[in-house]
Amino acid sequence: MYLIQPWKRFAVLSLLLLIGIFSCKKRPLDAPPGDPPTETPNVYESILNLPAVSFCGSALTSTLKIKDGTDIGTVTVGNDAVYLYLTYNLTGNWYIGDAHSYAGRESLIPRNLDGNPVYLQFPGKQQLNYCNLRQTFTFRVLLSSLTIDNNAQCQTNVQYYIAMRASVRQINNAADCVTGIEQPAWGAPFLINPGNANEWATALYYCKQDCTIPTITWCAYSQGYWFSNPNPNAIWCQNVRFGNLEISEQQGDSLWPPQNNWVRRAFFQASALQLSMACANSGNPIPTSIVNDYNRLETFLSTLTHTDIQNGTFAATTDTVGVRAATGNIGKWICNNHCTLNPDPTACTDF
Repeated sequence: MYLIQPWKRFAVLSLLLLIGIFSCKKRPLDAPPGDPPTETPNVYESILNLPAVSFCGSALTSTLKIKDGTDIGTVTVGNDAVYLYLTYNLTGNWYIGDAHSYAGRESLIPRNLDGNPVYLQFPGKQQLNYCNLRQTFTFRVLLSSLTIDNNAQCQTNVQYYIAMRASVRQINNAADCVTGIEQPAWGAPFLINPGNANEWATALYYCKQDCTIPTITWCAYSQGYWFSNPNPNAIWCQNVRFGNLEISEQQGDSLWPPQNNWVRRAFFQASALQLSMACANSGNPIPTSIVNDYNRLETFLSTLTHTDIQNGTFAATTDTVGVRAATGNIGKWICNNHCTLNPDPTACTDF
């Protein structure tokens, strides 16, 4: 039996005592808990019902087409100071299922080895139910999260390559929403992979709008306001001109009403925009959201005479479908953007 020397015994006891003290010491009750793990939300937010947004500059609107070229609605791209907005708007009896969108640098859009877009890899994706009969849907994306292309033609030098696809279905009976053929639709106007004849997916370019420049508020009065309104405020400040065609107020009034003459209707709607630009908007250019439709009508009307408009005659090669569609688009645009300073009871009728 070995005896432990007193100093060694004291050292061992002291060590055991210190271990006991520190092992029993508890964290104070008021110590703050650790931070919970953070979550990073998807930068493409899905918005079913977009509230009113004040876009910087002018939003860009283009057609939404199915494979046979039929227009079934529009896509609209716009930005405020923080977000980019990608909105689908379907018309008629067309309804949206899944939505897939890409915005950013052109070279980074997901593609396969053949150069075709792989929409299932687009960062914006949302499954929707056809039976909800939804015709509008929006992705909202933080501008700071997007890649960009530089383009000196853009006022901000920032350009986004935009691809917007939707699965759509034509539903004639809301009670039978599960039948019908699902097919893809893409926001036009140009092909993503023009080298592949079997691939028709389309995309568009959008210039980021400068939010430091005050937005010009642009509104329009309707065809009825300019052509049948006795209000002295509706007096023309100029003749309307489309190429070599020039029509005075007196001549224009003599053509009213349009009745079933779609050539007159095209003239009245285009004239309503032109007169609104000159007489109600200080000559500020027609907004980009409707200028393509106006330009289509301007080209068509520049080939006509006063007599042609009066009789409804036109060249056999005229794209009547496109002219009629542009006429209707302008009427709807005026309804949604009509001026309110003077009464215009016909702003949302007869288009």
